[in-house]
Amino acid sequence: MIDLDAVRADVLAGFPLVDEHPDVAGVLRRPDLLRVLGPALAAPFARADITAVCAPEARGPILGALVAVELGAGLVLARKDDRNHPGADRRIESSPTWRGTTERFQTRSWDLGLGDRVLVVDDWITTGSSLRAVRTLAADAGAEYVGASVLVNKADHAIIDELDVSWLVRLEEIVGR
Repeated sequence: MIDLDAVRADVLAGFPLVDEHPDVAGVLRRPDLLRVLGPALAAPFARADITAVCAPEARGPILGALVAVELGAGLVLARKDDRNHPGADRRIESSPTWRGTTERFQTRSWDLGLGDRVLVVDDWITTGSSLRAVRTLAADAGAEYVGASVLVNKADHAIIDELDVSWLVRLEEIVGR
């Protein structure tokens, strides 16, 4: 069993700031942190019978793969619309992101279906727009959205509750060290 408090402390201590901005790539560069991210992000959903981890671009697929391995689930990519994704036939546009722009995501209709239990994994949550879009893609495929797991939480409580999000660290904890 993983000690989530110890992982959170390690991630906080090792989370680099670049130009005063948390650098997720810097966390991924560290083998000691990379080794524990999958188990830590998967832990809250270990007994949820997840069959598919759906991960939005850009860094979601990296973390999603780690979580999928930990949960014994498949990985489904939610690629940004201007990226190559052979066979992509489902698309959705997100509500405005923290930048005030929208993102278009694409998946393939045969990657998710009736009976799938989906966990969305991403590096960050702010407005919840990406997670909502991926949740809708899963629902449109007939799959059941179970929740989401993210590395960094910058969202308010209403968004976290609405999307049933689990997280490892809060932004304020990283920048307030």
